[in-house]
Amino acid sequence: MKKDKYIVIFSVLFIIALYIVDQILQMSYFYKVMFKLCMIAISYLVGKNFFNMSFDFLRFKNIRSYKKGIMLSFLTFTIIFVGFFIVNNFMDLNVLKSEFINKYKLTGYKFFIASFYLVIINSFLEEYFFRGFIFLNYENKKTGNILSSIMFSIYHISNFQNWFDNKLFLIIPIISLVIAGMIFNYLVSINDDIYNSYIPHMFADLSIVIIGYFIIIH
Repeated sequence: MKKDKYIVIFSVLFIIALYIVDQILQMSYFYKVMFKLCMIAISYLVGKNFFNMSFDFLRFKNIRSYKKGIMLSFLTFTIIFVGFFIVNNFMDLNVLKSEFINKYKLTGYKFFIASFYLVIINSFLEEYFFRGFIFLNYENKKTGNILSSIMFSIYHISNFQNWFDNKLFLIIPIISLVIAGMIFNYLVSINDDIYNSYIPHMFADLSIVIIGYFIIIH
């Protein structure tokens, strides 16, 4: 029970802190990344040393163990592209472009550095936290599935809260991310590690990067 309480409390603090850093303090992308890395490190050190949490989910198995994740990667990539073209008429692309250029200063080579971080590193950190730290360590897997999926969705709200003219459309990415979180939880439960979901997560972020690139140069 103590471990579960720690997971819930730290997860809530993690999401609130990152929201404050991004939306209220509006730190640069670099400092936002550094803050997130510090929070991730704290979650690991405290969980391992004080709550006997397992981090075996970080061990990579044979690549053949991740067939489902690899197959889902291409489907994920396609769904995000199709989804964007369906809802982009309801999005304020100028706001999105302004966030890349003015808020995060992601132009020129900085965009490509940030893109590498987003696709390779950030997707890994999110899988570590939402699938490994929360879901695989939570005692009751049904509760852990719901908790990690909802947390995963709420965590992303700061990314897209200004994208839509009509705020009712926010329900689309919110529900989509909850469903994605549950699918990813299913994938990680196959091998009890995070790599079956990390692979499609990378492809999902890659599709977002490509879309972001064409929005910036448009």
